Amino acid sequence: MDTLQTWIVVGVPALLLAWSLLVGRSNLRAWLAYATLMVATITFVVVPGDPLSAAAMGLVSFLLVASGRGQNDDHYAEHHENRRRFTVAKR
Repeated sequence: MDTLQTWIVVGVPALLLAWSLLVGRSNLRAWLAYATLMVATITFVVVPGDPLSAAAMGLVSFLLVASGRGQNDDHYAEHHENRRRFTVAKR
């Protein structure tokens, strides 16, 4: 396969799948997205052709992981969990 075919068959679907898995705060989906990005990056490293594609996939993977998408280590307070401060009821 050449570089264009690899991007069409592996790159674009892997990026879309990883991006869709990182929406929300599920740890399981985040790990699946990280695994998808890792497999896609390894695929671009192994496929002979343009090493710039492997670097581009690795950079996108790094940016998605570094942004902290999909991690719920910190407790994010939803809007309904902060309603007490807007009421006059005693706690």
